[in-house]
Amino acid sequence: MQNPRKDWLYFWRHLFAPNQSLRFFPPHFWLRNPVTPILKKSYRSNRMHVVIVFDVQTYKHQIEQFGMAYVQQFEKDVRILFKKVVCDTVKDEEILFLQQYWGDDIVLLLSLPQESNVIHMIEKYIENIKVNINEHFFAYDQEDEDSFQTGYMVLEAHTDQPFHSFLNAYQKALVMAKKGVGAKYNQMVHEIRGIIQKENISLYSQPIVNVHQLDVMAWEVLTRGPEHTAYEHPLHLFSMARQTNMLYLLELLVIKKALQKMRGQDAIFINVTPQTIAHKHFINDLDEILQDHVHINPAQIVFEITESESVERYSHLSKTIEDLRKRKIRIALDDTGAGYASLNSISFLRPDIIKVDRSLIENINGNKLKESMLQGLIHIAREANAQIVAEGIETAEEAQVIKRNGVHLVQGFFYARPRLIPTPTAG
Repeated sequence: MQNPRKDWLYFWRHLFAPNQSLRFFPPHFWLRNPVTPILKKSYRSNRMHVVIVFDVQTYKHQIEQFGMAYVQQFEKDVRILFKKVVCDTVKDEEILFLQQYWGDDIVLLLSLPQESNVIHMIEKYIENIKVNINEHFFAYDQEDEDSFQTGYMVLEAHTDQPFHSFLNAYQKALVMAKKGVGAKYNQMVHEIRGIIQKENISLYSQPIVNVHQLDVMAWEVLTRGPEHTAYEHPLHLFSMARQTNMLYLLELLVIKKALQKMRGQDAIFINVTPQTIAHKHFINDLDEILQDHVHINPAQIVFEITESESVERYSHLSKTIEDLRKRKIRIALDDTGAGYASLNSISFLRPDIIKVDRSLIENINGNKLKESMLQGLIHIAREANAQIVAEGIETAEEAQVIKRNGVHLVQGFFYARPRLIPTPTAG
């Protein structure tokens, strides 16, 4: 049975506690909301905020079988384990809040760096948390093997109402966790399907330049969703496509539109996730697209594969890459230096181009260890007969370090910001 006196002592002990100490399962206050000041403080940093919802499936079943008293203890045990697993999995500075809200769902609010591989970082965190929770708590019962569903959503980048933004993101993430349940999820599926069917995306490009002559050698294609919608930001667009099982169709659309807009002899870099490039229909679908663009030399096409996701898990990937090379299409390994399996990915993919992640380039002029890591990647690239592209260069000092280490191809705001690719005129 619950102890009302103990509960009240718990409540009053936390009522005046510092916000930072209320990150993990605080009481539900009527007089204060610790999420608001925590978010306001974090919003002052140039970081990305993500809500992850873990929708626990077993409460109703266990109430019916064991009674409410058992479930209350079960709930406490789940909270304790979630806190431990989250703290073991996620960096402390990235954890803003862990709470249980109006039901069976547990909500994790993260503050993450603005990096191109952030979707894979989120999904890797989710995967590790789920595996560890199931292994240590639910593994005793096969019926509970998949004991909770997950969904995630990014908060608005700029807002003067951070808690409203949090609630909005939380509600959408909860809908994603309860996939297929209710009109909201169906509406999201409808919206993503509509974007793909109407080809309602815009493509931007950022040049990759020769560091010595500053000549443009290639262009990386960047995608935006419909203007003035939640999908305009690429992270929203691609995370929703992934969670509604339409990522493959969206990435095929990006390839199609990129080739439609391709002009000249420069190479074009197109981001493709491992699961898309390993899809069993990818080569056939790509060949159909290429047939509509016979003027394009396939050697100009470079597919960037995100390094932060383990590529070895996709058994068909090697065969696909072999087929791409037969067509003279090149492979770039993106985000190298940021993920957990850089060396394995280089060995597995044998990429033509290795793109060094921004996290390794940032402030490299004041960090000898980062420079040594860069030199190690340069040596590996030579052994693999691959080119190096240093991306995310934002200062003259970073550019100077890159140049003196013999990296010839560079990319970043220091050289040029992304720009909208205009629609080609006929004729």
